[in-house]
Amino acid sequence: MWQEAAEHYDEQQLASLVVAIAMINAWNRIGVTARLTPGG
Repeated sequence: MWQEAAEHYDEQQLASLVVAIAMINAWNRIGVTARLTPGG
């Protein structure tokens, strides 16, 4: 999967993408733990 992404993005963009995915995952985990509801 990484090689396929590397065909379309440079190293800086890939790094930013990984950080964005990690942040989304972290906030989702926080939301589940806090039992937050979307839009609420």
